Amino acid sequence: MWKKMLVPTLIVIAAAALIIWLAGPSVKQPAKIYRIGVIKAASSLEPALKGFKSELAKLGYKEGVNLEYVAAEATQDTAVTEQRFKELIESSVDLIVVVGVRETRSIKAATEKFAHSLPIVFGVVSDPVGSGVVKSTQNSGNNLTGVTPANEVLVAKRAQLFLNLVPSAKRLVIAWNSTSTSGIENLRDKIKELGVELFEKQVNNAQELDNFLATFKPRVGDVYLRATDTVSADKVQAIIDWGLKNKIPVSGTNIGDAERGSLMSYGADYESIGFQMARLADRIFKGAKPSELPIEPPGKVELVINSQTAEKLGVTIPQAMRGGVDKFIK
Repeated sequence: MWKKMLVPTLIVIAAAALIIWLAGPSVKQPAKIYRIGVIKAASSLEPALKGFKSELAKLGYKEGVNLEYVAAEATQDTAVTEQRFKELIESSVDLIVVVGVRETRSIKAATEKFAHSLPIVFGVVSDPVGSGVVKSTQNSGNNLTGVTPANEVLVAKRAQLFLNLVPSAKRLVIAWNSTSTSGIENLRDKIKELGVELFEKQVNNAQELDNFLATFKPRVGDVYLRATDTVSADKVQAIIDWGLKNKIPVSGTNIGDAERGSLMSYGADYESIGFQMARLADRIFKGAKPSELPIEPPGKVELVINSQTAEKLGVTIPQAMRGGVDKFIK
């Protein structure tokens, strides 16, 4: 008899326990905190990192909540840079973000040595295939993906717009460091069509560029096209100041150059590149592999003219160009 009474009692107790458990507070798993290693960028490239961080926040990654940034900086000493990057990699970061070809090459080499599968998202690396960063734009073949400003392609259009702005120009001057990222070969192919003389000088480092600017004798009709490589990126302000001092119009590669005083700039919006980089990082956090994400071209290219510099140089902006200008700096 007692056995018959025990079974229903146990069922009632089990059911009550189940109800209490279901009604009780659920135990939440702690949210994952994503750790992103950030390689410090040259000042001219910082807008890309700014855009990356702002867009990542919009995607739900909040610093101090589910996101932590870990900074590292390259130096002129290769051994010191490698040690810093090794420490960054060993700090258990989930992903590394980097801008600029020099820094991208350095962190790529470090991950190949210490953590070949650690994802890297790069930005502002022109000709990433020719620069040795990836195998192809469709499949990197490694742990990298990112966004290129395509400067090696845009250089010819930049030169054309520059000469439209300064139709009195007779000679296009450029000091360049990298064949791939500067697009110098494309410029050489285009120069006859542009109808001006090309004066070019290869510089191996910042000191050589400084020496070139200090000794070059400009002549009437010269205009200077800032090269899109690491050496010129490091010396942006020096190039612009040289142009203003010698009354030589200078064309930059992005809005930051125009804001610093170049007559014009034409190229990718670096902040927008940062937005694209953030969306790639989000896809990686959600399970995609870098090699599955093709290298993206710039989503936004803009023409910017500095009206103050035009006035200082006595350059009249042709009416035919005004409609195609994305922004005037006044």
